[in-house]
Formats: sequence, structure tokens, C-alpha cells
Amino acid sequence: MGMRTGLRSLGWVVTAAAAPALAAAVALAAGWAGATGWLGGGWLRDAWVALLGLFVPLSGLALHTHTHTQAERRGAALAVLAGLPAAAGVFIALMGVDDLVLRERGVEVTCVVREVTSRVETDSAFAPEGQRVTHTTQYDHRLDCPPGAPAQLTREQKIAEAGEELRLVYDPRGRVESERASDLHAWGLRTALLITVGLSALLGVAGALTKDR
Repeated sequence: MGMRTGLRSLGWVVTAAAAPALAAAVALAAGWAGATGWLGGGWLRDAWVALLGLFVPLSGLALHTHTHTQAERRGAALAVLAGLPAAAGVFIALMGVDDLVLRERGVEVTCVVREVTSRVETDSAFAPEGQRVTHTTQYDHRLDCPPGAPAQLTREQKIAEAGEELRLVYDPRGRVESERASDLHAWGLRTALLITVGLSALLGVAGALTKDR
């Protein structure tokens, strides 16, 4: 009986430590599959990425946290707290895929900004208080780049003036939007991911170790 209880407790510890990393890995894999074309294109790809990259790992985390808290007493609060950085890790993993792809296979080039034009996009949505209209200014930067690089970059703010040079990283497969070389945060995202997953694992393990005490 004692050995069975010990093995069960060990299982809780291992699960608590592995669940956050597994959830983040699932999100990262789904995002990477979308960026490489394995999940198709257009709205179908976005639907698959949302399902496999967000819904599945977050549902798994919610189920794990619920089961964890139901099975223990003193460690319940720690198990719930562990779910918060774990969920943050899932979002970081999924949202950081584009930067990771550009770091992996992106091509860095120097472009010259030929022209910058602005336009206003209007978006409307229904809210409890009525229809809400938002106006967003978009800046289209027309570029003169080496062959294969994009001819235009659109942002919500002006990132360069006409005549200036712009260091750009683009995806030769065209799956990921181009970024300024200085805007890539792949290493920072990896650090944030490791911190959130590690914190979640520590809280989860602490909750599992205090189980039934």
C-alpha cells in the first residue's frame, strides 16, 4: 500500500513538471506546422492553428489543473497558480513562432525605402452599448529590395523615411510576414518561454509534494 501511494505521488510530481512543457510544445508545434504549410493555407490554416495551438493545450492544462486540485488538499492553491504561467507559456510559444521561423530560415537583406504612404482602415463591431467603430492608420512602405524580398511592408507606424535603408528579414517561402532585423525577439521569446514553463513546473511540483499533508 505504501509503495502504491509513493508511486502515485511520484506520478503527480512527474505530471506536474511535464504538463506545462508539453502544452507549450504542442502550441509551438501547431504554430510551426502552420508557418511551414503543413496545415494548409488561409482561414483553414488559421482554424487548425487555433484548435491545435490554443484550444487543445489550454484544455489539457485546464483538465490537468482541475484533476490536480481535486486530488489534493494543501497543494490545491499551488496547482491553480501553476496553471497561470503555464497558460502564458502556451501563448508565448504560439505567438513567437513567426520570429523563430525567421531566425531559422529567414534571409536578411538591405532595402531602400522609396515611398511611405498612409491610409486609414475602418473596422466596426457590435458591443453591448451599440456599434463600435475604430479607425487604424496603416503605413505602407514601398521598398527597393534584392530579388525575392518583399516590395512593400505595412505597419501601424512609420518605421523609416523615404530614402533611408532598412534591414529586413523575410521568409523565402512567403509563409511568415517580413520583419525588421532589429525587431526579431526570438531569443527573448525563448527566455520568456523557459521562465514561464519553469515557474509553472516548480509551482506544480510544490503542489504535488504537499499533496495530502
